Amino acid sequence: MRNARAFTFVRHGRSTYNAQGLVNGDPLVPVALDDVGRGQILALRETLGPRDFDLAVRTRFPRTAESLTLLLDGRYVPVAIYAEFDDVRLGVFEGGPVGEYREWRRSHTPDQPPPGEGESRLGALYRYLRGFERLLEEEADRVLAVIHDVPIRFLLNAARGADPLDGPVRAVANAEVNVLDEDAVFRGLAGIRDRLGL
Repeated sequence: MRNARAFTFVRHGRSTYNAQGLVNGDPLVPVALDDVGRGQILALRETLGPRDFDLAVRTRFPRTAESLTLLLDGRYVPVAIYAEFDDVRLGVFEGGPVGEYREWRRSHTPDQPPPGEGESRLGALYRYLRGFERLLEEEADRVLAVIHDVPIRFLLNAARGADPLDGPVRAVANAEVNVLDEDAVFRGLAGIRDRLGL
């Protein structure tokens, strides 16, 4: 009989762009943790330290790689890179103030991508769906996923029966931990599929 599965989702520590109120959706831009972010993750390591994990997941972004390395603190845990959980591609807003992107987003529908090869919110939601489906297929009972605000937020909202994009969870703080069981992840996926009309 298989053990109960647990999925520990952690948003990366504060980055230099977070501190400046800038957005980054391109993994090739080298945005690292700042001193506060490293401190957040080191403090979190004390909390998560006693827990065992069968698999660790991160995105292609340096801030998730750095956060995961600090969290694991030399422990051997197999690591998988999930591009499916990468942050939203922002097109012309890349590297700009977060307020400018949010203002644009408020006046456009979720299926409209930002100009300059950006990604729509629904496009990102579909990509995240594929990531969560892949995660459920892993042969691992205890998963640590160090990813970004948006995929965690979308899943939490959907798992609560709310609109993934516009539910009550409006933000996931840096270094915030959310632990979901397998049933909650399945509920979230069902809600995401409904929102996408699948």
